[in-house]
Amino acid sequence: MKPAVKTYIRKKVEVFHINKPGNGTLDNSKGEHVMHEMTEKLHDFLLEHIDEMSQEWLDSREVEKDSIYTADASSETTEYLRVQNRYFTCKIVKVLIGESLDTLSDWAQEVATKRAQRGDSLYHSIHHFKKFRLIFFKRIESFFHLHSSSITYEELFSWNKIVNEAFDRMIELFTLYYGQVSEAQSQAQKMLISELSTPVISISDTVGVLPLIGQVDDYKNSDFAKKVMLQAKELNLSCLIIDLSGAPSIDTMMTNELFQVIKMLDLLGIDTTITGIRPEIALTAVQLGIDMSKLKTYGKLKDAVNKLLRE
Repeated sequence: MKPAVKTYIRKKVEVFHINKPGNGTLDNSKGEHVMHEMTEKLHDFLLEHIDEMSQEWLDSREVEKDSIYTADASSETTEYLRVQNRYFTCKIVKVLIGESLDTLSDWAQEVATKRAQRGDSLYHSIHHFKKFRLIFFKRIESFFHLHSSSITYEELFSWNKIVNEAFDRMIELFTLYYGQVSEAQSQAQKMLISELSTPVISISDTVGVLPLIGQVDDYKNSDFAKKVMLQAKELNLSCLIIDLSGAPSIDTMMTNELFQVIKMLDLLGIDTTITGIRPEIALTAVQLGIDMSKLKTYGKLKDAVNKLLRE
């Protein structure tokens, strides 16, 4: 055998011996140690850049109607969002070094509850979770470029998996708690409507107001028509104002029932005035064949009140 071939074989055997488990220094424990060390460095790097990430997210906001996330929010609201975002980011970063995903629950419940109670759109919250996820991964990308020679693909895949699972879990929890609060609010509103004994409010000896608030469909199973007529009669009203400005929507069935109430009030000698009527309600009434030509309508409740109280 030629000397060159012998030398090559000897070197290959030596390399195999060094890499064999239990021999030398190139074993799995060293690889795991290096991987853990880089994760720790990534953890520290992200914590150092929390304020920058929060500011980048705040700067990315746009003007959004009826949203806490709108770019023209007050300075107090902006700082409130900044504090929440920093806390959220800390939680996500700590998951990288082994903190349980369960620790995300308290934050998700607190923030989701406040958003739901404020009436903020769930869509807006989820949209901003997605925006911040991109910002978060941009910082991981920056870290990779700084230490590319020391980071393996295995580490990158691991970080990607951990961070995405954390964000997904946070969104799941946030949606769950938001839904629970919204459902509780809806049920409370339905109970209030059901228990409401005097839906008609008297504003003078002869004029009353019936404000319909929330989802008008909720009035279907609450003896709505019966209560309205009884109260209007007991109050000796000659005119009843039905205000729809607080009702975001009303379906065909409820529109029909509402106009049936108006007809019955007319039989009792009580004039009806509608305020805050929406175009879609008027369209539904026309489609149902309801004659609105004789019905008094005003855009605002105060205009109707001022007119009737002067008469």
